[in-house]
Amino acid sequence: MGAVSICKYKRTKTPFFVEQAGVNLYSLEELSYFLYHNICLVDRQFFDERLCRWIQEEAGSRELAARLRSGISSGTNFQNLVLTVVGASGVFPGRELSELGERIRGLVTLQEQERLKLRADELLNGRNEWAAAEEYRHILKMHQNSRLGMGFYAAVWNNLGVCYARQFLFREAADCFETSYEYRPDEEVREQAELAGQLSEGVLPGAGKKCPDCADPQKKLLQWEREYRGQQR
Repeated sequence: MGAVSICKYKRTKTPFFVEQAGVNLYSLEELSYFLYHNICLVDRQFFDERLCRWIQEEAGSRELAARLRSGISSGTNFQNLVLTVVGASGVFPGRELSELGERIRGLVTLQEQERLKLRADELLNGRNEWAAAEEYRHILKMHQNSRLGMGFYAAVWNNLGVCYARQFLFREAADCFETSYEYRPDEEVREQAELAGQLSEGVLPGAGKKCPDCADPQKKLLQWEREYRGQQR
């Protein structure tokens, strides 16, 4: 039997919109859950007056809002701000709070490109392909960091290809998979490039011929798109 947590804060009438993820949160418990599982999607700027006002006026926790305002004004670090909110909800026990603290400290040791990739990967996992693609493109516009190795950039190009494929931009996807293969040869990536190339030309995968007119072309596209699910690295 799974664990059940009783929410002690009220459900808000007005949600808190998290622009980074495109989601609405309706309680402190939901905010806590989001921070715990999506820590790479936020930074210190996430904790601002808009959040404090929502916690105070909508969630009804003046004390937590006051603690956050005090921490923000005193310049407390990102980890303390996160743990203040997550700890106040009571959703996660002390052990899990300690693990969250370790994860946050681990982020500090990463290169900027690595942090951006983790952020992009979480967006991609959440099916926010457009936002994920923006992050991957941002990484690729930065000066290439030799310490990260060829495999890192191969993965970035591969995942950008997955973003394009899920949006039916098959020509762009094929180009990304081909570039990923150049960075690090991988048979699976090569096959992805070939498949995306076929789809970009309207050829059924493996059929070697143009797709016949379909009564429902969109349904056929959705069927092709499923070929790409689970391909991200």
